[in-house]
Amino acid sequence: MAKKRKKRRRRGGLGRLLRPMSVILAAVAMVAALTLFFKVEHITVTGASRYGAEEIIAASGVETGDNLILLDRYRVAQRIYTSLPYITDVRPKQEFPNTLNIEVTETRAMAAIQGSGAYWLLSGDGKILEAVDEPAAADYLQIIGVQAAEPAVSGALALQEDSPIEPARLAELLSVLDEYEALNRADSVDCSDSGVLVLNYDGRFRVEMFYDADFDFKIASLVKIVDEKLEPNETGTLLMTMEDEYQVNLVPSKR
Repeated sequence: MAKKRKKRRRRGGLGRLLRPMSVILAAVAMVAALTLFFKVEHITVTGASRYGAEEIIAASGVETGDNLILLDRYRVAQRIYTSLPYITDVRPKQEFPNTLNIEVTETRAMAAIQGSGAYWLLSGDGKILEAVDEPAAADYLQIIGVQAAEPAVSGALALQEDSPIEPARLAELLSVLDEYEALNRADSVDCSDSGVLVLNYDGRFRVEMFYDADFDFKIASLVKIVDEKLEPNETGTLLMTMEDEYQVNLVPSKR
């Protein structure tokens, strides 16, 4: 007579279902606890001088009671950057358990350019800061020979398609002039000639260089030559377009 096989009971079937469920419940409980306890109670602002702390906090869109963990820092930074044009860098930092610190870096206007029937002030990184009238624009380095394309406050500078210089290169030139304390000595950057860029400098020199020149080297050389090699009464055209990049020729003005 054949023996009957005993049916083996499967163990752990319910346990296998409960284990992932318990993990999920624990995660939900943890998120709920974090959401409940880590809320924004204090908002601090550092690095600002042009704008007040209250103005920056309002632009951030963050309010007390918001969840500190779920805060979208990129969106906070973008709101401030767009709303307050003279701010060029924003770094929101969560300081647990209940504080948001907003670090900002402010900039200043370095040049003016025309476009869409107005004058626009530019920062050293090419951000459009504000629209001004002609008398106000006259206080800044003039960018001539090119115009801003569809300019908008807080937007990045774009130039017309036929421009001989890229916006990034123009911004680089402004930053280099500022670095060598030559910004206030420059009257205009003239891009009218598609072959050479002309910097009208110190009220007495027309400085010619190529658009793809090493601006850092050229401006450093220009400052040194004008301050140490040339006489205060000399005027003319400084040619920085020679085959030898270290060579600079002065073509004196006709008297």
